[in-house]
Amino acid sequence: MIGVSIFCSVIYDIVYNTHESIHNSDILSMVITVFSPTADGVIAALLAPLFMTMGFFIWDVRWTSSGGSAFALNMYKCLSASIGFIIMCFIRGFSNMGTISADVFTTSNIGYLLLSSTLGIIVGDLLWLEALRLIGAKHVIVIDSIKPFAAAILGRIFLQENIKPPTWGGMILTVLGVGVVSWEEQSKASRSKGDAENECDDTHAEHKIESNRPNNDPDDIETKQICSQNTDNTSSIPDDERNRYWRGYTCAIFNVLADSFGSLLTKQHGIGMTTWAINLLRFGFAGIILLLVSLTMRLHVYYRSSRQERHSDSTKSESKGTETTLHIDKSCITLTAPAQKQCRRPLWYRLPSLKLKGWIQITAGVALVTFLCPAFEKFALFQITLALAISLSSVGPLYGLLLEVPFKGKRPTIWGCLGACLAIAGVVVLSVFGN
Repeated sequence: MIGVSIFCSVIYDIVYNTHESIHNSDILSMVITVFSPTADGVIAALLAPLFMTMGFFIWDVRWTSSGGSAFALNMYKCLSASIGFIIMCFIRGFSNMGTISADVFTTSNIGYLLLSSTLGIIVGDLLWLEALRLIGAKHVIVIDSIKPFAAAILGRIFLQENIKPPTWGGMILTVLGVGVVSWEEQSKASRSKGDAENECDDTHAEHKIESNRPNNDPDDIETKQICSQNTDNTSSIPDDERNRYWRGYTCAIFNVLADSFGSLLTKQHGIGMTTWAINLLRFGFAGIILLLVSLTMRLHVYYRSSRQERHSDSTKSESKGTETTLHIDKSCITLTAPAQKQCRRPLWYRLPSLKLKGWIQITAGVALVTFLCPAFEKFALFQITLALAISLSSVGPLYGLLLEVPFKGKRPTIWGCLGACLAIAGVVVLSVFGN
């Protein structure tokens, strides 16, 4: 009940303080707060990764199985969340003055927010989603742990935000705790994968011995061939894995830099705007750009296909009575089921084909990850320092550790609990000394 009360209180602050006229001399008398601006900012920053983690569990099940690309998910989530931001802007206003003020929505501020959108969403989110595809969520979360330090440096240089020594200690504790949790989860996944490979090797060795015997069972022969194929290809796996991890870590690091700088621009040039207006500008602009790219690719493919069809028709008319070559893509005509499944994957600029239930689940994930999470993050960004806001927003693995119990039936390990305790201690230090 206490947690629900705090959640409702912060929601009240985020929604209802946006109509108040804010002046430097009487902020406390004009802004409605439940605890204090700092306390509300800390709570909002801690709730944001909770929504993101819950959305990730939904996307991990539904979007991954659909075969959709990172570009398509980014486009869909930006456009869908923008609808909610538009509704909230008309309900609660675009600025803290209640109206669209020319002093707030200047050309410079809007331009820098659009640049923030380009860095943090169009470029950053695409790199982030691509890193998730290449190296998995656990590795990406480890790289994301350097965001607080990047934010602290940027806040000190551009915003003159002083970081107290205890705050640095809290950041280190939080990052270490999150890193331990993420590393432990990745180690469990690696051990499970290694056990599966060892089982296949044992099966291969067993059937290799039995292959010298006459009248082998057909099922045994098939199993032996499958494991033999996996064993023969083992030598080529390390190079492919190494290249994939290099690309994944490169995407994750550049995402951290782009996202940190985008948050800096938002805090610098979003003053006076509501959290709904800031997110509408950022996600709306990103969604429009991604939609234009998708439409351009569709027109390009349509134009190219039309030219190929006309060329094919002219070739047929010139070579009557002779055998002609059809200009069709035969890459999908294969005998193996995995290849056919790969060929049925949607193109990177198109949305996947899902049933209504699937789109409802994806949209629920958008509501959590792209609507509620940014709303809470941007609210916290203007209540507390940049480094503190990003540090508290990086505790997603702690929620993942807890949510794995109801979602996947996995219990946390001792190392996971130790990492959670370190991160919680860091959060306490940041909450007390961080502003």
